[in-house]
Amino acid sequence: MDNKVISNNCTPKKILQVPVIKGFGEKQELVVREIVISPPNPSVFRIINVDKVVTITSFKLIATDDNDDSQPFFRAKVIIDGFIDKNINYKTIADFTKDAVGGPVFQFTTRIDFATFVDVKAKEPIVETDQVEILNAFVEGEIEELLDPNPVPVGAPSFAVTFNKILEKMVVKIKLKVVRIEHVTLK
Repeated sequence: MDNKVISNNCTPKKILQVPVIKGFGEKQELVVREIVISPPNPSVFRIINVDKVVTITSFKLIATDDNDDSQPFFRAKVIIDGFIDKNINYKTIADFTKDAVGGPVFQFTTRIDFATFVDVKAKEPIVETDQVEILNAFVEGEIEELLDPNPVPVGAPSFAVTFNKILEKMVVKIKLKVVRIEHVTLK
């Protein structure tokens, strides 16, 4: 009789379910809105500070067929809806002398909706069942331009101009990735 050792390697292999990154996308979107401050709030003399928060409310992955054989990558698009909550702290003019002004500080909060799309580049075709993950969405830069000036009251200094509207110009930056859930067998 042979004295062979028979090895029974029947240990089951583990299968992991992991998200595999298929592509990335990034977009800068210019959002422009004219905001009426007064009425109902008092008119704006000077803006003190502005804080803002970008919220993405929905997104939809669109697999495209416009891939070109001359390009080393595949394309897809993500349609995005969102809003920016913007809080503006500002001074107004309540009293004045011939060379000075005074007044309280007010705040004005508004919500600015926006919609855009982000191009995604991938090494292989993107499919509709892939998942989108928003990595970052924020206001990268902004300017506020005061519009609709009120007349300077009689006896007030020439710089005592208040405004009823603000023209908001914001660059919203969005970064995202597309992932596909795959099964990986451990050896």
